[in-house]
Amino acid sequence: MTGFQIPEINFLMSLAEKKFRKSIETSTDFTSLAAEIEEKTKERISTSTLKRLWGYVNMSTIPRQATLDILARYIGKRDFKTYCDDLKNSNAIRSMFFTSEYINASDLKPESIVEIGWNPNRVVTLRYLGDNLFEVKSSINSQLREGDRFEASSFIKDSPLYLARIIRDGKFTPPYMAGKQGGLTHLKTL
Repeated sequence: MTGFQIPEINFLMSLAEKKFRKSIETSTDFTSLAAEIEEKTKERISTSTLKRLWGYVNMSTIPRQATLDILARYIGKRDFKTYCDDLKNSNAIRSMFFTSEYINASDLKPESIVEIGWNPNRVVTLRYLGDNLFEVKSSINSQLREGDRFEASSFIKDSPLYLARIIRDGKFTPPYMAGKQGGLTHLKTL
């Protein structure tokens, strides 16, 4: 595999959920999905691999090509490359204006408080410092920690939050994505 194609993988996961006909949120859901994938494709993806891919547990590595190929076969494609090629020629993913709820940093005053959340049960309260800079005030069930700082120009409901870097204890972390599957589910200014 020549790179981590996040939009393609996220869309593949949403197509797998659609075929599965159930939102995948619990440990039992992942076990059931793994069994169905094996039944339909005669190939096995472990429950723990699916949990990592969906972001249910920490994922520190790029998914293996074989995993993506099996998931692509589950939705009816020959392999992941064929799925990506077909996706490029489809109307499924196109650039467009969105109508989702959002919060723009440019609309906030310094010291404004913003609360964001995503599944499963992550809630983070942020203090706006100005110039697109936010500081984590509190964090529930998230890898973000109190005192972390990051830049963000906006928060968009139903879209993941991509952070190029976080300043933690005076050092930069690797990139971070919140709400990988399903995006941000909660946005609120306090």
